[in-house]
Amino acid sequence: MSAKLRVAAPTALVPFAIALALAVVGVGAFSGSPALAVNVSCGDTITTDTTLHKDLINCPNNGILIGADNVALDLNGHTIDGDGTPAAGCNPVTDFCDFGVAFEKHNGVTVKHGSVREFEGGLLAFRAPHTRVLGVSVSRSHFGGIGIARSSRSLVKNSSGNGSTSNEGSGLGLFSSHHVRILHSSFRSSVHVGIVTSDSAHNLIKGNLFKQNGDEAILMEGGEGFQVRRNRFVRNGGGITLGPGSENVITRNKVSRGRDGIRIEKGHGNLVAHNTVIGARRAGIRLGIRHPFLGGAHNVVRGNLVRDTRVDGFVVVRKERRSLLKGNVAKGAGDDGFDVESRSTTLTENRAVRNADLGIEAVQGVNDGGGNIARHNGDPRQCTNIACS
Repeated sequence: MSAKLRVAAPTALVPFAIALALAVVGVGAFSGSPALAVNVSCGDTITTDTTLHKDLINCPNNGILIGADNVALDLNGHTIDGDGTPAAGCNPVTDFCDFGVAFEKHNGVTVKHGSVREFEGGLLAFRAPHTRVLGVSVSRSHFGGIGIARSSRSLVKNSSGNGSTSNEGSGLGLFSSHHVRILHSSFRSSVHVGIVTSDSAHNLIKGNLFKQNGDEAILMEGGEGFQVRRNRFVRNGGGITLGPGSENVITRNKVSRGRDGIRIEKGHGNLVAHNTVIGARRAGIRLGIRHPFLGGAHNVVRGNLVRDTRVDGFVVVRKERRSLLKGNVAKGAGDDGFDVESRSTTLTENRAVRNADLGIEAVQGVNDGGGNIARHNGDPRQCTNIACS
């Protein structure tokens, strides 16, 4: 992984650091009188259920702040619009600065049915369990679209985080949070990543679309117990990158184009199963990386289809330990179907067809689980150091 991506998760916290600072110093960010449920203006704080009846345009600082538990903000199809520039004279140590919607330490908040655009940070829930973001489009934020930080049992559904403009920004950031569901949403055209996660666990990312994000579609660091299921990835810089992370399940995703399809840099006990990767510029599915030299252990790659990669279909680096590749198919790779450098890897019932070089290139001493097939590959040997029919 490049140095830029290695530091991505910490720098992606920038738009949410304001809320972290507030928690430390105990500042009352929600100063001023509560807004009524009618005639809400830029910068107001609401403490009761509120429905917008007009757009809020060119807010010079914050859009709407929420200052009580169990409040529902219904955008009612309207837009909260920033002015596209950082708030002048705002101190992020003592206040929220340039957020479309933000709240901290409030339980059961719902934001729904509208759009937020052109703020430094779009929507932030900090220490706010049971948050719900339903049908909200966040676009053209500088640092981040939707942020869920130190929150649990929350839901983001039928929403979007598109077009984050910063080199460290993301469509959605998930930080130190657990049991969050991100469902049927879209994350497009951010300069950096679609979703970035850090130090989070037991979250579900399912049924989402990731398209044309510059560096990665999903960048997970420190993740445990994630379920990443049935998402679609189209022409992102990379598909799914995990490292470090353990006991995660990545299954039935469809990845087309991009750099690497699915990359497990470091971690143990991860399952990568029944995914389809087409047209990756480098490897379709990779265990471990060479620069820096990282690998994991006891990972299982099972039942995946990788097709038409420019380099190798599947890669296992030497530092990876005791992982299993079973029942996978590599077809049409520009180099090898399977390139396995770790002797402790087990290869069972894999199939390599019509790859430009070897079907399976394995180091001496690799564990041969039997049933591997390699046919019509460019190198007449078909396989090295393993039996292939």
